[in-house]
Amino acid sequence: MSADGVTGTFLVLAFGALMAGASMYWARGGLRGDPPPNRTYHVTERSLLIAAVVMTAIGLVLLSDLLLPTAGGALARAGAVGYGFGGVLVVTVEASTLGPALDHDQSEQLWALAVVYVVIALLAQTMIGAALLVAGLLPAWIGWATVGWNIGLLVIYGVKRGDNYIPFVHHLMPFVIGVALLLGLRP
Repeated sequence: MSADGVTGTFLVLAFGALMAGASMYWARGGLRGDPPPNRTYHVTERSLLIAAVVMTAIGLVLLSDLLLPTAGGALARAGAVGYGFGGVLVVTVEASTLGPALDHDQSEQLWALAVVYVVIALLAQTMIGAALLVAGLLPAWIGWATVGWNIGLLVIYGVKRGDNYIPFVHHLMPFVIGVALLLGLRP
């Protein structure tokens, strides 16, 4: 498989893991605050979200490798490293919920790490979008959409404040990038 294919596969599979975990959360009534039905269900749900973050981080590192020889290489590497750092924070938060108390034992300090992840992930993916624009690897609309999506969410979260850890938003544009790579879209 080509480097584009491997990178695209990681980004698309990450989105698949996210959607599986998010579907479990939705199905159990997590939006209403309902607890998981049992420990195994909870561990599976949160593990899928953790897997999504890890696979997205790997996919963004692989994308930065594709962009390294271009004018966007340094920006892509900075974005990938930034996302990876933020990913460590949110994986820590998610893993902390896997204990016997399930998801009702999150301290304010741990929740602060999730908020930091949100900001870092949005800034990192903005850099990835800018790198795509400079590099010309994919159609410009993908770079612009990535920049716009992430900056827009930063503004919304800055105004809204509060519960801003919605994993879907951090995996949508990497999914679009992954699909574009798998389809071989070029400018």
